[in-house]
This record gives sequence, structure tokens and C-alpha cells, in this order.
Amino acid sequence: MHLTEYQNCSDEQLFELVKLGNATAFQHLYDRLYYILLSQALRKVKSKEDAQDLTQDLFMKIWTKRDQINIEGQVINFLFASLRNSVINFYIKTKKQDEREELFQYFKGQFEETTDRTIHKNELEQIIQQEIDALPLKMKQIYLLSRNQELSHKEIADLLAISELTVKKQVANALKILKKKINYVLFTFF
Repeated sequence: MHLTEYQNCSDEQLFELVKLGNATAFQHLYDRLYYILLSQALRKVKSKEDAQDLTQDLFMKIWTKRDQINIEGQVINFLFASLRNSVINFYIKTKKQDEREELFQYFKGQFEETTDRTIHKNELEQIIQQEIDALPLKMKQIYLLSRNQELSHKEIADLLAISELTVKKQVANALKILKKKINYVLFTFF
């Protein structure tokens, strides 16, 4: 196939060639869509380097898993959805420690910094993390984006393509669940 023929292919046609291992088709798809996806990533993460890494990683996954990927509909929509999921996972992975610290601060007043209390503090941090991990997946994602990244309800709603009211309810429900479970643990064990 000549270069001009690749340029005339749709994204979907290029992707079908990519699935067959055609590196030239992949390069054309990359050149065509990289900056579109990068600009979307830049709107979602604060660092240009992180946005570039997320976009590059997305294309690497496309190439390495090309024979496993089945796209129904437009390739660009699939890539936008994949990028959104990568951004969510990025936020969750980079801020897990901050989230544990925030919940610990909520209960900090109940502990003295002695050797026994330090042990209890570590146990409490583990319990808090277990309770966060036990939240339903969507609620956990919304909670971590709200608390770790300090994203507004509107920003989370835009990122996840859901309503602000849903975000508000999910955060409130997560806090209610966590406070109830953790207060029970404090009352029972400490």
C-alpha cells in the first residue's frame, strides 16, 4: 500500500490493518490521533508529562494488544473511553496514600502518640484502606477522585460522564459508609 492510500483510509480501516500487524497503518493512526488524545489528557491531568505518558501508554497498549481488541463503532470513541479510564486509574494510583492520610486525620484526635498508640494507628490505617477498597467500584473511584485529587463534583462528573448529583450522592454515601464502619471498629477494638 502506498502512503497516500493510508492517508485516505478511515480510522476504522487503519485499525483493521493494525490488527493484522501493519506497523505503517499504526504509525498513520498514531500521527492522526495522538494530538487529539493528548489535548484531552491535558484537560484531565495537571502535568504535561503525565498527559504525554498516558497518551503514549494508550497507544502502546493498542499496539501490544491489537489482536485482542474488538472495537464496535468509531475508533476515536474507543480511544477516548480508554484514555478516560487511564486517567481515572492514574488518579487512583497516585493518590492512594494521600487518601489514607486524610481518613487518618479524621480520627487522629482519638490517639496519643505512644508505642501502643502507634501500633493502633497502623492498624487503623489498614482498616481504613480495607474499608475504602471494599466500597463499590464506581463509588470508590468517585470518592478517591474527590478526596485525593480534590476534584470538584463538576470536574468528576465531566471526567466520568455522569451527573453532578450522582457524584455528590456517591461521595456522601462513601463518607457515610466509611464513618459508620470505622466508628464501629474504633468502638469495638480500641
